[in-house]
Amino acid sequence: GNHFIGKELKSKHALLTSIWRFPPERVNSHPAPFPIALPTRAIYSVMDENNGLIIDPYCGSGTTLVAAKLLGHDFIGIDISEEYIDHAKKRVLNYESENIALLEEVEKHKVSETFSDRKQNGRYTGRFRQSKNSSTTKQIPLKLL
Repeated sequence: GNHFIGKELKSKHALLTSIWRFPPERVNSHPAPFPIALPTRAIYSVMDENNGLIIDPYCGSGTTLVAAKLLGHDFIGIDISEEYIDHAKKRVLNYESENIALLEEVEKHKVSETFSDRKQNGRYTGRFRQSKNSSTTKQIPLKLL
């Protein structure tokens, strides 16, 4: 099968951790707004470079739709509120105004050197690795009582 075990993640996966922290969206009339960094991270990290379709069944103010558009994906937004649909439409029409915030998030995903590169070149590959030539390394015998 097509398994990912043993393959190094791509640079764009750099922020796929268990906990994501974002500052709240401040200029948004929606009762539960989130910053464009959140859908940007999700879409950018998991979508291939090919164009994909992003579906947001509760699109609200359109944050996810704008992120999808800026990242070059097709999108479908659904919401029960005509007010939010209108807001989302206007926001999508003005999507370019949010490009700077999106690019700030995308830049966080770029790593200059992969783990494999560092390992191959004998450079730092982990927090607990010590240099082979380190003079401060000494073994301490363990006594069991």
